[in-house]
Amino acid sequence: MIQSELLGRHFWIEKSGDFVSCPTWENGTPDTDNIDYLEEWCGDDLTILEFNEIIRIYQRLSNRRNTGIGGWNLPERFMNFICAD
Repeated sequence: MIQSELLGRHFWIEKSGDFVSCPTWENGTPDTDNIDYLEEWCGDDLTILEFNEIIRIYQRLSNRRNTGIGGWNLPERFMNFICAD
């Protein structure tokens, strides 16, 4: 899970491969009761800076997913990799 101060949201990739986000509370924690899928953002107007931020976040999350780094201590629905014992 990655927090973007620019966008005021947390982002992650679900096990299914979906790119997901949720709002960030003022205290910096994710509002996981209000998740949404980025594929549903098709009508949202983003600045170039915001779009570039989303691309960088997706690249970082994809790398984490491929290498198995990151995501510990998250609720099961936010785990983006399978950890071998």
